Amino acid sequence: MARARRAVLPQENEGSGSEPLITGTLKKEDSCQLNYSEGPCLGMQQKYYYNGASMACETFQYGGCLGNGNNFASEKECLQTCRTIAACNLPIVQGPCRAFAELWAFDAAQGKCIQFIYGGCKGNGNKFYSEKECKEYCGVPGDGYEELTRS
Repeated sequence: MARARRAVLPQENEGSGSEPLITGTLKKEDSCQLNYSEGPCLGMQQKYYYNGASMACETFQYGGCLGNGNNFASEKECLQTCRTIAACNLPIVQGPCRAFAELWAFDAAQGKCIQFIYGGCKGNGNKFYSEKECKEYCGVPGDGYEELTRS
């Protein structure tokens, strides 16, 4: 699909493209509620944005300038910034892809973090990059961790 060129700000007002634009006093966590923005430039950088409806970080093509703060270099950075405590109640999803990433997820039925194989795509927010991160985030009873609440 070809990208249409949109009107671009004059060069002196245009961002460098090295960092996503965050306007005003918006915190990165608040940016997670925004829709992703490709920006007006024509680059084709694969980035991640947080999709609140699916509670997952998904890919999009970033043009390289402007855009907004819901723009992350990696799925890990996206999840660690945007995931909410509700992710701990999501099912564990391996995804259809064939990568072999050993990650951790919270099994709500067992009330504990378990290791699983993530295929690398189409997962959800219930995936953590270490057992410690999972336990700290989801508050595993009996392990000395208290359940964390995030607004």
